[in-house]
Amino acid sequence: MFSVLQAQVPKGTVAPPHQPKINQDTLANILEQKDDFSRQKRLVVFVKNYLGASLPEKLTAVQDTFNQAFTRAGMLDKDAFANFMVSYALYKQHNLRDAEAYMNKAIQAADKRNDANLLFQFYTHLSFIQTDQGNFIGAIYSYRLSKKELTKLKDKLPDNRPLASININISDLYYKSGFYTQALNYLDRALALLAKDEKNMALLSSAIYYNKSEIFFRQGNLDSLKAYHVKLNDPRNKNYKIFNYRQRTAYYMTLLKQDYPLAIKQIIALKKNPKYIYNELEDQRLGDAYFMNGQLDSAKKKVEEQLAVAAANNHPEIKYHFYDVLAQVAQKQGDNKAAARNFELALKESQENNLRLTQVGDISSQIKIDEAENSYTQRAAIYEKERLWLIFMVIVAALIIVAIALIYRNVKQKRHYEQLLFANKKAELAFINSHEVRKHLTNILGIMDIIQHSDNNKEEYKQCEEYLLSSAKRLDEAIKNISEKINE
Repeated sequence: MFSVLQAQVPKGTVAPPHQPKINQDTLANILEQKDDFSRQKRLVVFVKNYLGASLPEKLTAVQDTFNQAFTRAGMLDKDAFANFMVSYALYKQHNLRDAEAYMNKAIQAADKRNDANLLFQFYTHLSFIQTDQGNFIGAIYSYRLSKKELTKLKDKLPDNRPLASININISDLYYKSGFYTQALNYLDRALALLAKDEKNMALLSSAIYYNKSEIFFRQGNLDSLKAYHVKLNDPRNKNYKIFNYRQRTAYYMTLLKQDYPLAIKQIIALKKNPKYIYNELEDQRLGDAYFMNGQLDSAKKKVEEQLAVAAANNHPEIKYHFYDVLAQVAQKQGDNKAAARNFELALKESQENNLRLTQVGDISSQIKIDEAENSYTQRAAIYEKERLWLIFMVIVAALIIVAIALIYRNVKQKRHYEQLLFANKKAELAFINSHEVRKHLTNILGIMDIIQHSDNNKEEYKQCEEYLLSSAKRLDEAIKNISEKINE
């Protein structure tokens, strides 16, 4: 199964000749990070890389080294990581049952701390294990729980890649279960999530195109398969499995064209190609090509080899097909007893597969309910933000109105005060004018009138000079007083 988030553990690969040494400086740097989200994200990748590259006999020692470092660092989530490492090591050794048990222990440890990030990571890895077990119902359910935890991390995620990856993995399960419409729907969702993210689109688009190619091949839709084969050959695709995708879809097209001799040659050539990651899927397709080409003995041998592979034991949809092919081979060879026996086994596997498909449909409904609830929650959160923003705007508007009213009132009061002050000064100036200025001016005019009508002006002036000067000075003081009042 293709899993975007899954660390691939190729089956039948040769162990590395040397045990890689853990980079203690990098590990210390990771453990010293204060932000739990960043620390956990880096640590999961770091642990997986070293466990994945370790010799089988060194796996326990590597885990001990990590656990000692976790203890020294005082990691609060060390128990969760300890169980995760055991599970991953068992998964690497293809001990799927025990790997599942320890991953569940890791989930329990993370759940005690309400650690959404680790729960997201662990549920996703549990899905990988369950998928390899053929437990599609469990895998889809685990992806459902993983998506729930992912929604809690929305504010911490830099992009939509994790959610897009989960959608791709769910589509993988759906198309293998025969739910092609649902599978295409999830792939379209993944594309929509990556629409504005060129970097992750380059990394994940090839996985999306390949899954769509698988669906169209299984539907017998040659034109659509050709279109996506062209997209997979776009040089912008960066996925590390792109060579496999291109070569596999090439012989898929040959099979749909019913050129079985050429398809057989293509598949056999890929088995010899060191660049190609050959797996059980090629053997299944090769068996089908042999059968369709009339090479019944070769088809029977290839199918029987596949039935002996442990990976097929928990996959009723695969075993149904195998038994059906064997039954048809036996029927064509005139072995009716073998044909009846294999048809019976095929029917049994078909019934089991139908039961599983019903359960997959039930979980699919639950996922849709979860998505509806999540959509409602998101819309409710948006509504709450908008409501708070509206309340804030109303409060600000009210404060602005109050401020304007206060300013207007203040200006009005100031104007009224100025008017009162002006009236007061006006009255005061009128008083000064009538009592001070006119008084002294009248005195001066009176003295001048006396001098003017006197027979001896000079003598009269000498007598009145002192009074005239005194009145002039007082008049000058009154005028200065008026000037000061005006300038106040």
